[in-house]
Amino acid sequence: MAELELRHLRAVRAVADGGSVSRAATVLGVSQPALTAQLKRIERILGGELFVRGPSGVRPTELGRFVLARADALLSDMQALVASARQHGESGPETLRIGYVPLLIIGRFIEELGERLLDVDLQTYAEPASLTLLKLLSTGRVDVALLEQFDGTEAHHFAGLTVRTLATEPIFVGIAHGHPAIRDGVVDLADLAGCDWILPPPHENCVRVRFLQACAAAGFTPRVRHFTSEAGTAGTLIAQGAVCLAQAASAPPPGLVALPLAGDPLWTTLLFATREDDARTPATDEVFRCAEVAYAASRLRNPHFARWCRQQPGEPRLASAR
Repeated sequence: MAELELRHLRAVRAVADGGSVSRAATVLGVSQPALTAQLKRIERILGGELFVRGPSGVRPTELGRFVLARADALLSDMQALVASARQHGESGPETLRIGYVPLLIIGRFIEELGERLLDVDLQTYAEPASLTLLKLLSTGRVDVALLEQFDGTEAHHFAGLTVRTLATEPIFVGIAHGHPAIRDGVVDLADLAGCDWILPPPHENCVRVRFLQACAAAGFTPRVRHFTSEAGTAGTLIAQGAVCLAQAASAPPPGLVALPLAGDPLWTTLLFATREDDARTPATDEVFRCAEVAYAASRLRNPHFARWCRQQPGEPRLASAR
């Protein structure tokens, strides 16, 4: 009879975290058909279905919830065992696994880490949803996470983690150059009431509630016609008159711009998270300093953000401790 392995438990947890087999396959670095076949084998070993499949994704069955609860405990114990063993024995270069949501600082951040942590083997994992990224961190699949604080954040999301604020910055709007809503390099949110909006898929959108509240305060309900996180697709739609929310440091291609909203009605907070007392994470303070350097450099990417920063009475809200 086939036996259950830790890799099987990691696969089940990835499917539950991602809400779909396709997203879990991306996180695990395998093809969707391969993960689907593996999941079927796991279900045969355990004697029942672990997930109910539907048009919006998957959700755990009663058996699935039972297995996930035990899996989390076993994976956590294995993580602790590996950390303790590395402390007591010789090993090769320390591995630092960086998980991140799509942020413009990542390239410079990795460059800084490579220059400062010469004896560390770096690995990176992209995950579009901040909540899923926190789960990857808490279950030991990444060692450091760079993410955005998301609507609905509660204390239990950070249980067992050390979280620092890297920066708090305004959210800009991505818009076509020459759009009638642009006035003196600024856009009033109310002037976008008649536009088609592009937003990330709901599970990836950290500021969905805040965005709807800001639009309501501006006197309209946004007409969201497009859901995508893919920059090329969004750029094509913006060129046709649609608009989107944008990172302040965005440097769009010719014909498009990322501009501040009048009165800065929307803000986002960038977070740096590690597990508490994780012996495998080398030089955490040094890693955080690398993130600070990368963020400071990113503000120069977009001249409109650099100008916004100069117009503030003090420095933008950087690296305040959480």
